[in-house]
Amino acid sequence: MLLAQAQSTFYAAWEDGRDAERQGQWRLALAAYQRAVVLHPGSGAQVIIYGNNLLKGYFPYTRMARCSLELGELEAAERSLTLAETQKEPSKERESLARHLAELRLAQAPRELPRLPNKEEPSPSKTEPLPAVATPRIPDQVLPQPEKKTSEITKPLAVPKTVHPRVVVPEKPLAFEQPPNKPPVIQAPSPTAAEKGSRPLWLTGFELLAALGGILFLAQRWWGRSRSSQAAAFENPERIGPYRLERLLGRGGFASTYLARHEQSGRRVALKVLHPYRQDDPEFLGRFRQEVRLGSLLNHPNLVRVVDPGPESGAPWLAMEYVDGQRLDHLLRERGILPLTEVLTIVRAIASAMAHAHAHGVVHRDLKPGNVMLVNGQVKVLDFGIARTMDSETLTTTYAFLGTPLYAAPEVQLKSQVGPAADCYSLGIMLFELLAGHPPFSGETPFEILDKHRSAVLPDLATLRPDIPAALRELVERLCAKRPEDRPDEMEVIQILEGLG
Repeated sequence: MLLAQAQSTFYAAWEDGRDAERQGQWRLALAAYQRAVVLHPGSGAQVIIYGNNLLKGYFPYTRMARCSLELGELEAAERSLTLAETQKEPSKERESLARHLAELRLAQAPRELPRLPNKEEPSPSKTEPLPAVATPRIPDQVLPQPEKKTSEITKPLAVPKTVHPRVVVPEKPLAFEQPPNKPPVIQAPSPTAAEKGSRPLWLTGFELLAALGGILFLAQRWWGRSRSSQAAAFENPERIGPYRLERLLGRGGFASTYLARHEQSGRRVALKVLHPYRQDDPEFLGRFRQEVRLGSLLNHPNLVRVVDPGPESGAPWLAMEYVDGQRLDHLLRERGILPLTEVLTIVRAIASAMAHAHAHGVVHRDLKPGNVMLVNGQVKVLDFGIARTMDSETLTTTYAFLGTPLYAAPEVQLKSQVGPAADCYSLGIMLFELLAGHPPFSGETPFEILDKHRSAVLPDLATLRPDIPAALRELVERLCAKRPEDRPDEMEVIQILEGLG
């Protein structure tokens, strides 16, 4: 499994926290969750990780509260539960933790003071010292002055003057004051200077920090509402450029795609719009602009074309050819293993599209069944949203891994720039799935799957699908080679597939 240091995202920190929590390492888990909320403060039942991948059940503040309770840090647990309620995290676990917190507070409450002696009990003898609780130290100024000399034996004990609450009873109630039949107003005595100075300094400092944290949290919420109100018109538009939007087709990690119609020509297009919260990110904005430039270079019957690159400045968008068909991943779920002739036809069309894109210096980087559409028997490859030129050096490596773990080449995880061999690897994984009915590698987490792409041996197709030719099994094994230089290029793939019929 990849370490969080190798994948500097909130999801990596979240996974580190979950692992530490399972092992009972509460301090490590708490620190990991705190890193996660710094990178992604908003909770959610479904949170985008990367690409089109979602994390289900991202509720870090509840997890932080549990870790704090296990560590005995009750104040921190209470703050985390408050944030969890603000973020509307599930109430069942929050309420359970809140009850546990109340029980711990009750257990830590101060015990009852020692009972004072009863008045009816015999007073201590003159020779025995009085208990400390019965003879508190009394300042000299409150001791009564004796009027005459008495012996030490008969000298009365000085009793401290009891300070009673001052009762304020007006001599004659006014019209706006309490009626005479109401009980009098009780005013507690003002605290003394010693009592005022007895508050611990650390508690005052903690309260100041808590207040500052609350102010920062409210400021962040206000800033988020301000930004969301500015972007609301763009997130739910009715018209963009010369296009009127009809309905939402899909929403990914970078952009939303709408079915739209040109108001003058009436042509239907798939309009891709970058998310408003991505528009102030230079890297994502650069990748989106690059997609427009790359898409305009490609013109192939098995590729979706860009028909309108959109504006050169301002809010970015682009219009693509609209294709109405069935996605390949949906077809696999419906039918399972496909006939060999149909598999060869689909893979040959994808390889032809990739050969055209690679000839123009474009690498798809996210080739998978979900990005392949079948339209009236014709194969169309979709979504160059994370494609890059092979010689591009304008984009940083903050988001070095882009793609879907089930089909990602080993080098995509480690390099910011990859060549056509990465697409050939993805094509080999897709070919394996089309023949066997499932991808070769799976796991509980994306990082486990990525690790298998780098180190695990490809399952034997001869056992899973004995009826396929040996040449096809050999092609799959070569395409799924761990080293890019050991894979065949797309032109050799086409030749082999044509030879198989």
